[in-house]
Amino acid sequence: MSTEKPRTRRNVRIKQAIIKSAVEIIHHEGLAALSIRRIADAIDYSPASIYEYYANKDAILQAVCEEGFAKLTVALNDYPPQTDIRVATRESGVQYVKFAVSNPDYFLLMFSSMGNQVYRNPAESLDTQLLNSPAFMVIHTHIEALIAAGHCVVTPSYGSFQIALSAWQMVHGIAMLALTMQRNGPLDYSVIRATLDAWQRGFAPHGARKELL
Repeated sequence: MSTEKPRTRRNVRIKQAIIKSAVEIIHHEGLAALSIRRIADAIDYSPASIYEYYANKDAILQAVCEEGFAKLTVALNDYPPQTDIRVATRESGVQYVKFAVSNPDYFLLMFSSMGNQVYRNPAESLDTQLLNSPAFMVIHTHIEALIAAGHCVVTPSYGSFQIALSAWQMVHGIAMLALTMQRNGPLDYSVIRATLDAWQRGFAPHGARKELL
């Protein structure tokens, strides 16, 4: 039996309804159409009631971004168990692209200028923010496992963080192309896997750059 108080459960449900409504409005009408009044109309609440849960529209956008990053973190681990860390790393990258394709409204908002404005802390460096990001740390953990297994070479000036950042840049670029220039055609995930395999081979020790299955 749930130990949450009825009021707490109600607050959670209402916040979820607000976020869901915001995502649907953005999907169907665009970000410019989003407003407190528009959300209130969609969930049959008064605008004043919405302000009880979120101070303004930016606070709602921040909540949408936070939920999106939480969903992305889960997605990065949503693949069958793999005995080869190289395959696991690749499949995590594939999941990044699949998340973007399946959740374009979340993904584009998360990485838009508006998303950055409401989600990023300007007082923190990008490095600090990434190291505090559960989604980025999934990628970082994979890279550290590749290094520990001898599949990835590091140098004094290019360590696990830099390699993880380049991995994120790679999969993010593929995801953005999938949502823009390639949005009208089916994605060939075999090509994406081959691309991610080639990226990994670029960091492998000389003489160990074999293709994965």
